[in-house]
Amino acid sequence: MAVSIPPLIAPSPLYWAGALTVIGFFVARPFRHRRPMTYFLIELLVFAVLSGLMLLAGVVPYRPAARFPDEPVRLLSGALEIVWWLAGAWLSVGFLRAFVLLGRQRRDSKLVQDLLAALIYLAAGFAIVAYVFGLPVTGLLATSGVAAIIIGLALQSSLGDVFSGIVLNIERPYRVGDWIILDDHVQGKVIETNWRATHILTVNRDEAIVPNSMIAKSRVVNCSTPARSHGATLRIRLEPSLTPDAGCTLLKAALLGSAHILRTPEPTVAIKDISKEAIEFELAYAVADLDAADLAQTEIFKKAARAVAAAGGGFAPRLAGASSHATAKEKDGRPTTERLLGGVSLFATLSPEEKSALSGQMRRKRYKAGQVVVATGTVLQVLCIVSSGVLAATIEKDGRKIEVSRLAPGDYFGELGLLTGEPLTGEVVAVTNVTIYELSKEALAPLLKARPSLADELSESLARRQIARHTVLDQQKTPQPEERLASRLATRIRSLFPAH
Repeated sequence: MAVSIPPLIAPSPLYWAGALTVIGFFVARPFRHRRPMTYFLIELLVFAVLSGLMLLAGVVPYRPAARFPDEPVRLLSGALEIVWWLAGAWLSVGFLRAFVLLGRQRRDSKLVQDLLAALIYLAAGFAIVAYVFGLPVTGLLATSGVAAIIIGLALQSSLGDVFSGIVLNIERPYRVGDWIILDDHVQGKVIETNWRATHILTVNRDEAIVPNSMIAKSRVVNCSTPARSHGATLRIRLEPSLTPDAGCTLLKAALLGSAHILRTPEPTVAIKDISKEAIEFELAYAVADLDAADLAQTEIFKKAARAVAAAGGGFAPRLAGASSHATAKEKDGRPTTERLLGGVSLFATLSPEEKSALSGQMRRKRYKAGQVVVATGTVLQVLCIVSSGVLAATIEKDGRKIEVSRLAPGDYFGELGLLTGEPLTGEVVAVTNVTIYELSKEALAPLLKARPSLADELSESLARRQIARHTVLDQQKTPQPEERLASRLATRIRSLFPAH
């Protein structure tokens, strides 16, 4: 039923409402980006006052438009009703984003937010057509339905991606930051999700853009849930020259010696197969994030190789029955000290005779679990090579000890103090029962006197090791170029080991 309002009374509140809308727009605009909450509250206040003024003028936006005798007033009334519906939709969307959605979900829920916002604005548009313009909505809906069918057929593929994206955002099988694997082909970290596709940063540091419809049909493995830690296994085949117990002990030490794997759950070693040609071990461990899986695997292989070589064992061929010199040879008959010294890169240029002479002067020491092997600030006068067990190198920072590396069989430390007289910046503690072989400064002195050029060779090797951060507890902040560092180390070595 149309409402007839006297022209002398009705225009006044509407004019005030129009003025309030313009003033409120310019007053709130400076706060839009700097203080979003203040901007929202100002708009909410303007909307409330606008609603009151419109009701005072007899204009009810959710009823058929009021009829005013003056054409300007009729236009102003219709414009204010359109503004009222759009402002109400904007406030509803803002409230939804700020207090309903964002309070429970992360920013990667933007697709669902946009979908709800579109539905709200669409409802506001139909309300404007029905109440402001007084047009029948049923005809518009029928026309829109036909147009939607035509557009849907033309954009079938793109719409499939959009609706798949909606399903994925509702089910949420993954979030931004999660590491996922798609059908064992594409794997990486999710960096963005949108209406059409999911962006994945692969292990090769490439960005893979996968359509949402393809992901909806794929088998998705989320490696970041229920926890970000990731379990991994690898298999190693050793020659039967080492007993199964010895193999398990060596490989367990290699696992415990890795700085990239988690201590909980505890890494394990299991025997999976045994024959006259090989013993196959399966190593199971966990890493904090899938990004560290390759680093952990590489480190475990390195430490396992050093540990097996130090024990005089070898690796078996992958194929059973394959002929190999490694499987045919007998167990390394060299003394343990000589095998350990052979794995020290510092002495790679020494002849077998020189290595044999040095190894004969090495002395064995044993430490119990938890015992401090080297205290902070100690200037080691011996080179220590780990024969069995695991050690942890720690430094003190902000009143607490931080583990920086671990040493497994075949690893060594103390070369900096032995060759240059520099102290360790932390301490070395036995994690398990440990056996260490020590090479003293006195044992190395005759060799350096007999071969003055050995100081240069040792300094170059030590410089490369320091720059690569392989020297235990070397916390040098700004490494020097290798040539300058090697020259400085050579000078220190010559001063400690004079030729005459």
